[in-house]
Amino acid sequence: MKRMVLILFLSGIWSFVTLEGSVHASTNHFHIRSIPNATVYEVKNHKLTAVTSYPTTKRYKAISTSGWYYVAVTGDRTIYIKKSQAKLLFVEPLSETSLKSSGMQRLTHEYMKQKAPHVPYEYERLPSSKAIQYADRAIRGDWYIPSAPNQLIVKNIDTFNWHTDIPSTPSNSYPFQIHYLTVLNQLTQAYDDTGDTAYLKYGMRVVKSWTKAHPMNTYKQNRWAYNDHGTAIRTFHLLNFWESYKSSSLYKDTAFTGLMLRTIHDHGTLLATSGFYKTYHNHGIFQDMALTAIAQTFPQFDRSTWWQTLATRRLDKQIRHSITSDAVHLEHSPGYQAYMYSVLDRFVIWADSNRFSLPASMERVEQMPKQLTYMVKPNGTLPIFGDTSGSKRSTSIIPHIGDFPELTYAVTQGKSGTRPPFTAKRISNQFSFMREYWSSPPRAFNQATQVMMTAGFHSNAHKHADDLSIDVYGLGRDFIIETGRYGYTNRPERRSVFGVEAHNTVHREGENLDLSAAMRKKSRILQVRNTGSTLISVGESQLIGKDATHRRTLVYDREQTLVVYDRITSPASAKYVQRFHLAEGLKLLRSSMATQNVLYGDTSGRTIQLMQLNLKNASMRNSTSFVAVEDYEWKPRPQVISYNTGKDVRYLTLIRLDQSNTTIRSASVKGSGSNYIVTYTLSNNEKRQIEVPM
Repeated sequence: MKRMVLILFLSGIWSFVTLEGSVHASTNHFHIRSIPNATVYEVKNHKLTAVTSYPTTKRYKAISTSGWYYVAVTGDRTIYIKKSQAKLLFVEPLSETSLKSSGMQRLTHEYMKQKAPHVPYEYERLPSSKAIQYADRAIRGDWYIPSAPNQLIVKNIDTFNWHTDIPSTPSNSYPFQIHYLTVLNQLTQAYDDTGDTAYLKYGMRVVKSWTKAHPMNTYKQNRWAYNDHGTAIRTFHLLNFWESYKSSSLYKDTAFTGLMLRTIHDHGTLLATSGFYKTYHNHGIFQDMALTAIAQTFPQFDRSTWWQTLATRRLDKQIRHSITSDAVHLEHSPGYQAYMYSVLDRFVIWADSNRFSLPASMERVEQMPKQLTYMVKPNGTLPIFGDTSGSKRSTSIIPHIGDFPELTYAVTQGKSGTRPPFTAKRISNQFSFMREYWSSPPRAFNQATQVMMTAGFHSNAHKHADDLSIDVYGLGRDFIIETGRYGYTNRPERRSVFGVEAHNTVHREGENLDLSAAMRKKSRILQVRNTGSTLISVGESQLIGKDATHRRTLVYDREQTLVVYDRITSPASAKYVQRFHLAEGLKLLRSSMATQNVLYGDTSGRTIQLMQLNLKNASMRNSTSFVAVEDYEWKPRPQVISYNTGKDVRYLTLIRLDQSNTTIRSASVKGSGSNYIVTYTLSNNEKRQIEVPM
C-alpha cells in the first residue's frame, strides 16, 4: 500500500511525500531498536512533537529516514526517532522490487553506510600515474581504451548515445572494454589514489548513462553491453566503485544508492542465468567469480545464499575441468596459463582478505607458475600455440614472481632465481618441452635450442586445429613457429588462424581436423623422456578424423638436430599433408625437390635445413604463409609442405639448425628392431646417428 508521511529536510522545511511499500512484516526489510529513554516523536499540527519515551529498548518497523530521524510505524501510528537514539536492524533480504521503493532506498542507504568496506578485487590494477592520467582524460571527454583505436570521444556523458556514438572497428576488444566500463575502473583508482571526488562524480554520471541505455531485460539484444565475459568484469568495476563511493563524502544520494544496488542485483540475476552461462570456458570462471563477489559483498540480497551455492558449485566444476591436478590450464594456450593464474591468484587473495570462502579445487591454482616455467622460451617469449601472443615476457608475467625462483630464472634469462631442474618435461597431456640447456651452456642463454609440441582437446576455448604442432627455437631466433592468434577481431585473418593449414602438423588434404565434441580428449602428449644423449617427446591424436590416428615422435640430439617422425594409420587410403611454417626473415637458400631437401637462412648466417628421409609416395614443395607474432601483424613467411598417400603413411623429417656454415650432406634411415636409425653426414665430414622409436 501507499502511506503518506512527513519528511523532514535539513533545511527545516517540511513537505508531504509518498512512500511506496507495505509496512507489514511480510515485506518489511528493516527494524529499528531504540535505546532506553529514547524520545519518540510524531507530527502534530505540522510540527515534530515529542510524545513519549520508554525506559527500556523498543523495536519498530522502519519505513524510511528523514534527515536526522528514522521513520517507523507502531500500530497505525507513524513515529520518528533520532538516528543517534536507535540502531537500524536488517531483518529481511532485499529484493529487486524492494530496491525500487524510495523508503527502502533511504533505509538501505543508511544501513550500507554502517557496513565495513571490503577489500576490492581489481581486474585491472593500473599504476597510480596511469590511472590519474586516464581519469583526467575521461573527465575531459577523451576516454582511453586499452585496445585500438585506444580512444573514445565522449563530449557529454549525459547525452552520449551508447548505441550509435561508439565507432565501428575490426577489433572485438574495443567495444568489449568500453562496455565492461574500463573507464569506471580508471576513475575509481584515480579517486582511491588522490581522494579527489571529481573522479567519483564523473563515475556516477557514467553509471547513470550506461544503465539507462542498457536495461537488463534487453541483454539478449546487446552483444557487447552484455557479453558473457564483459558482464563479469563490469561487475568487479561496479563493486569497486560502490565501495569507494560508499566511503566518500558524496554518499548522500539515496536514489543513486538504489540505482547501484539494483544494477548489481540485476547483474547477479543475469550471471546466475543458465542460458547466459559459459560452460567449460574461462569466461564461465569469470562469471562465477563475479557472482561470488556479489553474493559475498551483499549477503543482504534475497538471492545471495543461492547465488553463492550456485557459483561455488559451478566454479568448482570449471576449475576441475580447466586446470589439471598438476596445475596446467587446459585452454590450449600458454598465454592463458599466465593470464588465468594472475586472475585467479588475485581472486584467492581477495577472498582471503575478506574472509570469503572458495571451493577446495582453487588450490590447483597455486602451482601454475611452476608449469609456466617450462613454457618460456630462451628469448623470454611464449610459444604462440592457440591464442597466445608472442610478446616478450618479463618478471611482470605473474604477480609476486619472487615466490617462484625457477620461473624468475626463465624470464630473466638466468640473471635471477634458481635454475629449473628439467630439460625435458611432459606438461600434463597438453604440451611437451625439450630444451638444450639452462646453464653452463656452449652458447649464450638465449641461444639454446627449445622444442615444444602441443596437443589436447578439452573444449572449444581458444582451441585451434593445431594438435601435435611444434615450435622450434634456437640460435637466438624462431625457426618453426605457429601462425599466432592475430588478435580478437572479426577480420578474415583471425578466422584463418584456427584452421589446420595454419599449423605445423599433418592433416588430410583439403580437410580440417575433426573438432566435434565427440573428439574431445582424443589428443594428448603421451610421454617425454631424457635418455641422456637425446630428448624424446611422443604425442598422439585422433583428431585427424575418419578413424585414423596420428602419432608424432620428436627426437632431439642436443646438438641442434631434430627428427620429426609422423605416422598416420587409417582404415582407408588418403592423401596427407605435412606443414612446417617457418619464421619471418628466413629466405630460401637451396632447394632440391628430387631429394626433398631444402635450406633456409637469415642475414646473420643462421640456417634451418629440412630433409624428408622416407621418399616412398612422397613429394615436397616450398610455399608461403603468414604469421602474427604480435597482435594485428600479418607478415609473410616461408612454408615447407610435404605430401604422402596411403593407409599407413610415415614421414621421417630431419631438421638441423646451424650458424657455422655447416649443412647435412647426406642422410639415410634403416629399421633396427623397434627403432629407426637415422645416420647423417655433415658437410665437414662429421657423421652422426639418431635413434628414433617407431
